Amino acid sequence: MKLSKRNSVKEAFDNLPSGVCFFDKNGIGTLCYHLMYRLVFALTGKDLQIFSDMQEILEGNAFPKQRHNDIFILDDGSAWHFYKESITTQEGNSFIQVIAADVTELYLRQNELKQDNRKLEEYSRRMRQLSANIITLIREEEILNMKMRVHDDIGRSVIATRQFIRQNRPMSELDLTAWKNAVRLLKHDNELSDDKDGMARIAGAATGLSIKILLDGDMPEDTEAAGLVITAVRECMTNAVRHAGADELYVKLTCDGNMFYALISNNGAAPESEITEGGGLSSLKTRVKKCGGEVKIKSMPRFELTVELPVRLEKTV
Repeated sequence: MKLSKRNSVKEAFDNLPSGVCFFDKNGIGTLCYHLMYRLVFALTGKDLQIFSDMQEILEGNAFPKQRHNDIFILDDGSAWHFYKESITTQEGNSFIQVIAADVTELYLRQNELKQDNRKLEEYSRRMRQLSANIITLIREEEILNMKMRVHDDIGRSVIATRQFIRQNRPMSELDLTAWKNAVRLLKHDNELSDDKDGMARIAGAATGLSIKILLDGDMPEDTEAAGLVITAVRECMTNAVRHAGADELYVKLTCDGNMFYALISNNGAAPESEITEGGGLSSLKTRVKKCGGEVKIKSMPRFELTVELPVRLEKTV
């Protein structure tokens, strides 16, 4: 009767969708079901006899062509995960239980998710590239608008001056406002004069790039210095989105009495090699150098750009 009951239990376990086997403290197999025998033979090419026959599978040190991390893939495409645990009966006997779980559905869904994530990452990269290009287009549009304004101001000034001279009026009465505006534009001195909150404009553009500018400190009072800081922030913001995938840009502004410092970094991926200066950074370096300052670029371990500018006692007129 006991034998018949045991056979019935074994037959029931043999029909389970998972492989199960038990080993005593000496590693001798005491009970093993058909599915586990089939799985071990499919992976190792030999029959399961003792616990050491399971070691290669459990330790995950073999069968690289059939293994993906801790999942084993059979020729029929099914995926299995093996794990063991120690159990103790009420009588105090210790056994090692090994279970092979069918994780095929989970494995397939996981692979689909990875593929979807790769596609999403590619879409995200393209969107960052497109967003970065928006900043370039905005910059080109601003330059074009500036050129048009210079052209209009100089044109009006030339006509007004010509008429003034023809009328033989005294030079003291000549209105030089348009000439001064054109000169300021050409010298880049009015990057903030037409919009005193220039950093707010950059922050607005940053919203379209899905990047946030975190500002710590106060902008310099000198108009030209402030314009250079904004140019540096704009350049770093574009590069942070395009090359590092950043969503936060950190701008720390300090002054020690003689020099003004702007330290710019981001939370994106660190550069894989030394930064190669493009047209934007090279142009920034040239402009800062003309003002008696310096631009320092640090690539490792994370990107940092520092703009150093001398403090002027008098504002630029």
